[in-house]
Amino acid sequence: MKDFIHSLRFKVIVCVFALLFGFMIYAAASSAVAIPELALRTVTAPFARLSTVISTFVTGNVDKIVNADKYKNENDELRRIISNLHTQIVDIDELLIENQLLREMLEIAQDNPDFEWPENICTISAWNANDVFRGFTVNLGSDDGISLQDLVVTQIGVVGIITAVAPNYSQVSTILAPETEIGVFTTRGVQGLLQNDIIHAKEGLSRVSYIKSDADIKEGDIIITMGTGTYPSGQVIGEVVEIYDDPNGMSKHALIKPSVEIERLTNVLVITDFEGKDLVAE
Repeated sequence: MKDFIHSLRFKVIVCVFALLFGFMIYAAASSAVAIPELALRTVTAPFARLSTVISTFVTGNVDKIVNADKYKNENDELRRIISNLHTQIVDIDELLIENQLLREMLEIAQDNPDFEWPENICTISAWNANDVFRGFTVNLGSDDGISLQDLVVTQIGVVGIITAVAPNYSQVSTILAPETEIGVFTTRGVQGLLQNDIIHAKEGLSRVSYIKSDADIKEGDIIITMGTGTYPSGQVIGEVVEIYDDPNGMSKHALIKPSVEIERLTNVLVITDFEGKDLVAE
């Protein structure tokens, strides 16, 4: 024991305790806090912090439990408000579409007062799957006055014709489809027949055939419907982008870029009647 007291280790320990004791006296003198109180605070500080953490945790979770119904009701109300806002936005969009379509109908009617069409909006309800001719179904049918071969248009131009009709829907073949045969001519009087093929339809082009070999037709000419009784006259088909001779040497063909971007359509107009429709050759 005597050896330990006189050892270097004992002296170091004494110095450390003396240093700590000095710090405690200085701290007590500086803060005017009694040494026992300071020691007590030092010992109890970790427990105080733990108590604070536990108190905060318990308070927060108790609040959630006690007010669970209140928070649920508030969330339900917020969801209802958001749902109503979404519904209002959809309604506004539908009104804008309807107003746009009505404006188009009015403008067409002003130029063609003899045209008739269904009272309800004609909306595209489905696109034909894997159809290079871009055919589609509309939500109106025979109950709305639509018949086979009715011309389907927009304000910009011809979209196609009705090729199948049910009471509450109809099938539309576009101006790219082979079954869509319409007599046409250019604004300079050159005549032909819209007669499509799959090769050019894949490129988004219609084709006019049976054009006389010496006909004065040029790229940039506008193609419009001739009006033979089945379809009204003067409806724009599109613009000539290429002309080539038929192998028979007696006629030529014109490729037409349709004026209507079919893939971007959501609504169309169906002309169900017009002056002269009853004069179809029998």
